[in-house]
Amino acid sequence: MRKSTLIISVILTAALLYALYSFVSTYKKAVQATVPATAIPATALPGTTLPATVSAEVTQELPTVAATEVSVAGKITIYEAAAMAVKVLGQKNLYLVENSQFNGTDAYLATFASGDILYISLDGQVLSASKGPAVKISQPKSHYNK
Repeated sequence: MRKSTLIISVILTAALLYALYSFVSTYKKAVQATVPATAIPATALPGTTLPATVSAEVTQELPTVAATEVSVAGKITIYEAAAMAVKVLGQKNLYLVENSQFNGTDAYLATFASGDILYISLDGQVLSASKGPAVKISQPKSHYNK
């Protein structure tokens, strides 16, 4: 091996080691600069409480129930709409329940894996049910198997 090739290899290796060292030292500084774990309040899950050291540092009360789970008088939650859709159609292959519009009114749209669609009003009444198109899936014939 020539002397110039060896020198270039040593220079490239040194540059790579320096870049690695600077990356690791920057990462360590960033980790040390973060806020200690006791100063960060845990996310409030329903039915859980915060430790005394954390709750003393929290200045505002954390919500314990998500807004989509709160049932207002006369309105059902999206989970209740899903249970109702499964019960009404008698199918357990529920794919998706989402907020939607049906004839200008707010409703839940329940879609099943079979393609069936069910609209449920926010007060729990079935607005519409439609059967999805039958889909036939077939494998194309191979030109090798004749």
